[in-house]
Amino acid sequence: MVIKKLKDRIKSLSINMDKDKIKQDLEEIETINIELDHRVTKLIAENEHLKQTYKQLYDSIKPARVRSKEQCADLTNQVNLKSVEISNLNACLQEKVLVITTLKDELRKLKGKDLANNEVTHHPSDPEINTEPITPKLLNKRSAHSAYIKHTQEEAAVLRDLFDHIKANYPLDPALESAYKYTKLI
Repeated sequence: MVIKKLKDRIKSLSINMDKDKIKQDLEEIETINIELDHRVTKLIAENEHLKQTYKQLYDSIKPARVRSKEQCADLTNQVNLKSVEISNLNACLQEKVLVITTLKDELRKLKGKDLANNEVTHHPSDPEINTEPITPKLLNKRSAHSAYIKHTQEEAAVLRDLFDHIKANYPLDPALESAYKYTKLI
């Protein structure tokens, strides 16, 4: 009988223990479930915040893209305008080269050099100008050197007169202005 009572007692204790354990396990599971619910709620809130942030970023990209396309088109137009301007400047430069070539030809004619055969001839308007170069052995002599300087000054005076005449025909040509300054320097 004692054994039977002990067995019953053990059985009742084991049932009580199982109930306590199950109750404790249930409370732990409920606590974990509540924590998981809080985490899910936080993640949902964070997800909504990220959705709004990405939507704002996407919406802000649209105008920036439009602005960049407009800026690109403006820059392309500026490049095209600059290339047209460069083409115009090249054409103007070619015209000035032609003017300078013409001036050089006129200078050669004034010096008495014929363009066809490059022979030395005297200019009909000024027979005193000697356009023959000084020989190398005379270059070392002082009198020849001073005569050469005097000759160069006379030629510079003729060039100035020529430029005055040409400048009257082309008053705004900057190439003529620089050539005139060069003859003044001579």
